[in-house]
Order: sequence, then C-alpha cells, then structure tokens
Amino acid sequence: MPLALSATTQTSPTPSAKRTRDSLASAIGIAIILSIFWTVIGSNVVPAARGHDFLNLYVGGTLAASGRFAEIYDQDIQLQLEQRLIPTTEELVPFVRPHFYALLLSPLALFSLDTALWLWIGLHAAVLVGCWIWAARRFGPNALIFGALYLPTPLGIAHGQDGVFMLAVVIAAYVLASKGRDQAAGAVAALALIKFHITFLIPVGMIIQKRWWMLGAYCATAAGLVAVSAITGGWTGMLSYVHLLQAKDLRRLSPSPDLMVNIHSVTANFGIDQPVISAGLIGLVVMIMFVAVRRAMLLLAVWLVTAHAESGPSRVLAAIVAVPLLFFCSLLDTPWPVVPSLVLLAWLGALAWENRADLAEPMGVA
Repeated sequence: MPLALSATTQTSPTPSAKRTRDSLASAIGIAIILSIFWTVIGSNVVPAARGHDFLNLYVGGTLAASGRFAEIYDQDIQLQLEQRLIPTTEELVPFVRPHFYALLLSPLALFSLDTALWLWIGLHAAVLVGCWIWAARRFGPNALIFGALYLPTPLGIAHGQDGVFMLAVVIAAYVLASKGRDQAAGAVAALALIKFHITFLIPVGMIIQKRWWMLGAYCATAAGLVAVSAITGGWTGMLSYVHLLQAKDLRRLSPSPDLMVNIHSVTANFGIDQPVISAGLIGLVVMIMFVAVRRAMLLLAVWLVTAHAESGPSRVLAAIVAVPLLFFCSLLDTPWPVVPSLVLLAWLGALAWENRADLAEPMGVA
C-alpha cells in the first residue's frame, strides 16, 4: 500500500500543471469554435476569391509554369488568360508580385483553377494552425485565443490571399533572431519581399538596431531574389513589371485604398490624398518606429506585444487589434474604415512611449 500510494503521489499532476492543462484545453475549445465560425463566414467569400485575389496568383503561376516570364506583366495577356479561365471577367485583376514569386507559384498550374484554389486554402489553413501552435507553446494558451480571434487571417485565407505565408516568414525570422542566428534571420526576412511594398521598413528596423550581420544577409538574399527575377524575366519582363506598377488606369491594382490598414487609408478616408501628406505620414511612422523597435526587432503583432509589453496601453491596444469588431469598421461608410489604421498607429505610438527610456541604453532583442 505505501508503494502504491507513493506511485500515485508521484504521478498526480501539481495544481499549477492542472491549471495550465485546463487553460490549454479551454483555449483549444475556443479556437475550434471560432474556426468553425470563420469557416462558415469564409465559405461565402470563396466564390469571389476564385475570380479575384486567387485568380491573379493562379495566372502568374500558370504563365511562369509555361516559361512565359517576359509576358507575365503584359496586361493583355493576363486579361486573356483570366477570361479564358473565367469568361465573365471584364476587368483585369493584375498579378503584381515579383518574377521569383511567380516561379514559386508555378506548381499551381498542375491543377485546375478550382482544385488549385482549395489546395491553396487548405495549405494556408494548415500553416495558420502551425503558427497558432507555435504561439501557444511560446506565449501560452491565451496566444491561441488571440490568434483565433484575429479576423484578417481567416478572411485572408477565404479570399485566396497569401498573408499567412508572410506571418510564417516573420515568425521564422523572429525565432532565428531570438536564438542569435542573425544571418539566417536576415535571409529568411528577405522572403517578405514577396510583398515589398508593405515590408520595406524591415531593413530600416535592422539599421536602427545596428544588426549589421542580419542586414547583410537580408541584402544578399534580396539581391539573389532580384537576380532570379532579372534572369527569368529578362530586361523586357522587368520593364513590363515597372510599367504595370505605375499604371494609373487599372482600377483593380488598388481597388479600395480606403479599406486598407495603412497610411493610405488615412489619406483616402479624410480626403487628404496628397504626396506631401503621405510622405509626412511615412516619416512619422519611421520616427515612431525608431523608438518602438529598439527592443522588438520584428513585431509579431498581438502575440509579441501581449507577451512582452509592460505598459497598460500597449496591452490594451494589442487586445483591441485582436478583437474582430475592429476590422468590421471596414464595412461602414467613410471615414469609419480608417479606424483600424488609426488604432495600429496608436499601438505603435504606445510601444514607442513604453520604450522611450531605452534611448540611452544599449539596444537588444526582446
């Protein structure tokens, strides 16, 4: 009996371990319920993705698979292929990613448009779940709830977008950086050039933190990606790409700037869309970033802030960003769609205020 009692005592979980296990079980249950809810909502969006966000990615991959890299950014060729896939297409949904990304998308051409779309959605859902698991292990069960609450990821998947890949790239770079592997982190971070128009401040953060090895690896990898694009597309393809990005007559190149979560939303919703004002807002973001990133090289949105932020405003704003209600503002009339952008700007400002005392201290990584 003493031996049996001893064995029972040794295998009984401690109260702390039981609470952690119960918290994790509750978080998993909440995440499952939210996932079902987002799936129901997203199922109504998928048909639109077939003819818009995913269509242009599929076209880019299809042209790359057939070796037509020089023609990828030809507007007439893109539109002809889109109309062949979906006859009701009237306006061009342009493929605007770099040549190297079109090469990565080329396996999509092995499948029909519909099959490729569902495979694409399934792959992104799997990657997102993987990110949730990592966050729960790294930051605790609450991170799983915040991740499941965050509206842009499930809606992005339903729209056939590839934002989850960007999340995975940022997480991988952060993990490598936190382990002191700066060169590997810089190389991985360069993959975010898939969307170079929204990630150009990444190297600025490296410069601010004086992470020179990381910056060097980032630049070397970026140069390699540019070289791949130049070799595959040639001079003609590169010029076509620049011409496409500068096109002013493509309504679907940037169809709803007022709904975007960036400075363009601010200028569009308040009717102040002027180059000087946009430049000033960019400068403001960079200045705030100079202080905010001193202890957080790569911000992992809600997860990183809720885990490491010390001030109340930073945590509160992070929680607000995680709540789906914030992004429902995009469904309202002008100027309400600007609310998410303003909240994110306030959040960045709160982080800068929290780290203001660190300006005289050596820089590090959170």
